[in-house]
Order: sequence, then structure tokens, then C-alpha cells
Amino acid sequence: MLMMRHHGDDVYMTYICLYSSEKDIQTRKALAWRALHSMKRVWRSSMHAKLKKKLFVTTVEAILLYGCETWTLSARDESRLDGCYTRMLKMVMNVTWMTKMTNEDLYGNLPRISNKIRERRLRLAGHCVRYSELEVSNRVLWEPTQGKFNRGSQRLTYVDRLRKDTGLQTTAELKTLMKDKYEWRAIARGDST
Repeated sequence: MLMMRHHGDDVYMTYICLYSSEKDIQTRKALAWRALHSMKRVWRSSMHAKLKKKLFVTTVEAILLYGCETWTLSARDESRLDGCYTRMLKMVMNVTWMTKMTNEDLYGNLPRISNKIRERRLRLAGHCVRYSELEVSNRVLWEPTQGKFNRGSQRLTYVDRLRKDTGLQTTAELKTLMKDKYEWRAIARGDST
């Protein structure tokens, strides 16, 4: 949700996340399924499997992952996205429920969608922190210091998600690592943790 705040003569536009990422994920999945179904003739054709996968990644996956850098996914959300992506890929490759095929064979060299989202999230956060001219550079690692928690399991904040993705404990550790572009890229790719 984009909100405009008036402060004197200036207008500040701030992205305020009032809801979880669930609604955005549902919308992206619906749009991706629509794009996938609109290309059924292509998927059912005798086109080479490598070309089908490339076409799938550049069309349907791009629609599915639009804006995923800002999502704070729970383990349940990741599992659902991975399952949705697998079903879409099965449709692209004409794999029916009767066909015996492992996910490793189906995916080939494609990474799991949750891994792609993780990498994109980490890259964006690192870029924002290193680019200090952006107003968002100070807000990426912002954590609320007051207020009370609601009952039940707590939703992950963006910083919590970054910590979980990297295995780091504090925001200071995150910021220090983000300042080193090459080390942060290696972490985002999953080369080191």
C-alpha cells in the first residue's frame, strides 16, 4: 500500500506494509496462472524442452516473481510457492500425474523458486543499504523499538526475514556484511553463510 504523507510543503511517499505478503502472493500466482494458460498451445507443442523452460522463465516466472524482493515469506508460503511453481512447470513440460518424474528431473538446472526469491531479497536489501543517497537506505534495517506484540505467532518483519536468510543474529552484523558488496553477493547466491 502506497501512502502519501504531507509534511509542510513536501510530500513523502512511503511504502507501508500493513498486511502480510499473502494478498500480493495470491495476486501474482493468479496472474501467472492466467499467463500460463494463455500459452497452452505453446506448451503442448513439440518445441524442445530447453526452449520451453526458457520461455516459461521469461514470461510466466517473471509475472510470478514481480515485486518478490519485498515479500516476507513464512515456511508455509515458501512451500506453497514451490508447489505452485512445480505444478506450473509440469504443465509446461507436459508431465501428467500418471507420469513418474522426480522434481530433480523436472527442474533440471532451475533452482527452487524460494531460493530465487531469497537471492533477490538479499540483493535488493544490500543495494539499498550501500546506496546511502536513497531515503530507503536507513529504513531497510529499521526495527520498531516500542509497541506491543499481538497474541499468537508473530509475523516476520523484513529484517527478521533477512536475518533468517543469512543466519546472522543482529542488525549490525547485517549492515556490516551488506557494506561489502562482493561478500554480500556471495551470501545472496548461497556460496557462503
